[in-house]
Amino acid sequence: MDNLKKKLATLGVFIVLLTGYCAKQPTYHANYELLKNEKAYARCSCGDIYIGDAEFLKSIPDGEGIILVEDQRKSLKDPNMKIHHSCNICTREDRNDILEVLQEYERENPTPWDRSIESMRLEWLMHNLSYQFSYEPNRTEDVDLNNNDEEKYHQKLLQLLFHV
Repeated sequence: MDNLKKKLATLGVFIVLLTGYCAKQPTYHANYELLKNEKAYARCSCGDIYIGDAEFLKSIPDGEGIILVEDQRKSLKDPNMKIHHSCNICTREDRNDILEVLQEYERENPTPWDRSIESMRLEWLMHNLSYQFSYEPNRTEDVDLNNNDEEKYHQKLLQLLFHV
């Protein structure tokens, strides 16, 4: 199992390097619409984004075009936003849109949750890669963007690993 972890980590690092995560990020123009007076918080090209606590999300029928984000930002231990079934969202544009929506949600409803877009992009990518390789699928199917993981996949760590 340790050998599999090492292979996954190495593969993930190479993919991150190849996709430009260690280079300067290009300017990204988010494409989403905030929804007023609806249950969904926002709409982007991949679907409607629902943000709320676990109880609220139970009332939303899960399916294609539905993105469920569990708001656990008020946790005193480790504020978190958990994107359910994030493994099904595979394009960079869709992930970027959703992450931009989460940051807008935080601006409108401030809490101690504090994640950079870059670290969330990288963590999500690593979760998706791990899920695709069937590595701990119960844990990697959803991405949990908690504060404690802000530095976990940070670019500087990758640069140190490869002496770039």
